[in-house]
Amino acid sequence: MYESFYGLRTAPFLLAPDPGFLFLGRKHKLALNLLEYGLLNRSAFTVITGEPGTGKTTLLNSILERSDRAVTLGVLSHTHLHLGSLLPWVLMTFGMDGKGMDSVELYRAFAAFLTQEHERQRRVVLVVDEAQNLGSTMLEELRLLSNLNDGRRQPLQIVLSGQPALRTLLQQGELVQLAQRISVDYHLEPFGEVETPEYIRHRIGVAGGPVTMMTDLACLAVHRLSGGNPRLINQVCDLALAYGFAAQARWITAQLVVKSATDRNAGGILPLKVPASSAPFSEEEERREREQLAGLAQPQAPVAQEPKPATKVESPASLYQRGVAFKEASAYNQAVPFFEQAGRESEFYVKARIQIALCLRATGRMADAARLLRHLWTGTQGTPDERRQVRYFLARTLEASGHLDEAREHYHALQQERSGYRDVTDRLDRLSESGTNGSLSPANRAWTKLLPRSWSQLLRSSS
Repeated sequence: MYESFYGLRTAPFLLAPDPGFLFLGRKHKLALNLLEYGLLNRSAFTVITGEPGTGKTTLLNSILERSDRAVTLGVLSHTHLHLGSLLPWVLMTFGMDGKGMDSVELYRAFAAFLTQEHERQRRVVLVVDEAQNLGSTMLEELRLLSNLNDGRRQPLQIVLSGQPALRTLLQQGELVQLAQRISVDYHLEPFGEVETPEYIRHRIGVAGGPVTMMTDLACLAVHRLSGGNPRLINQVCDLALAYGFAAQARWITAQLVVKSATDRNAGGILPLKVPASSAPFSEEEERREREQLAGLAQPQAPVAQEPKPATKVESPASLYQRGVAFKEASAYNQAVPFFEQAGRESEFYVKARIQIALCLRATGRMADAARLLRHLWTGTQGTPDERRQVRYFLARTLEASGHLDEAREHYHALQQERSGYRDVTDRLDRLSESGTNGSLSPANRAWTKLLPRSWSQLLRSSS
């Protein structure tokens, strides 16, 4: 609604978790590093907790979506105390049907599944969201499942994500054995007074807007209203932008933020800390905001008569590296424009478009990624090594999209051209387990359904 008025490419404050908008404040950066450490080092149990809306899901999305390792992912997101036995739900999460099996048969079926994935050199990651709802009995079931790991192989990793009550639950005496197996745990806290404005401006910048859109005092008002909770920050900012658009306000002021939040809080549902005072800011704070607005409103200084030094044009190599930096930070939407600019130079044309395709893949746009890679492959540009990369990533994208026959053809061609290229041999071995018509058996179909893109969809409404 307000995007074009404020010069935004997209709405910057949507509530759905989006790794493209990931902001790594000090605490979130530490949490990301610890979670990544736990997953990469095959920790049996990893725990992340935090109040609703503090960004747990966004962090997990970021790690799992940028992981290029062989992982079979299952997400158990609808947890409650009345699930009964947990194992049938775990089997269903990985695409298996445990209907009619007794507890021993269920356990054997899951053990056989882990053995199969281990032989395929794939790790199994089970993410349990809102794990505080399980209770001690079902958490103990998870501990027993972890006994399937042994010293020679560690195919199963379990990530528990939940609210602070999960930490209280894990401290109970009957769960001491489970607690001793937790290698990594972290509690996410809200942003502080300094990080909240940085978070707001980061999201506005990723969306293509000017970082001066909201005044310093407006950002401070958002922090005071939300307590630094990222989800509440998004709600307050989105509402303030809607009010600003309705008022045709060029900048979002603190008064506008408080007005929109006060109106929204009248329903009594959103837990905002609306000030009781009609003058919630000091005279000094309001004076500084007036000075900031006056500076923003000043017209540009006239061009000097003497010649200006030539503006330094950023090189394609520099643009490409900036795109890579954004991509590695999971800011995929922000990375693409830099790759597009770098690709205007023939030397970077192919490699920049490969990176754009990888960004499209990371954001779930598999068809667009495949279309771009096919276009590159049918063309003639690029060095032999770049063309092999195009073919490899095209095959990877086709495989992830379920076009297995076409993917297999590209893998075979790569194997014939250069034996041992990347992981082509392993991927052909796995694809050989599927039928010649490209269909997978029910057991093998689970890993294509549970790619990181499904993770985002399954947890779209979670904390």
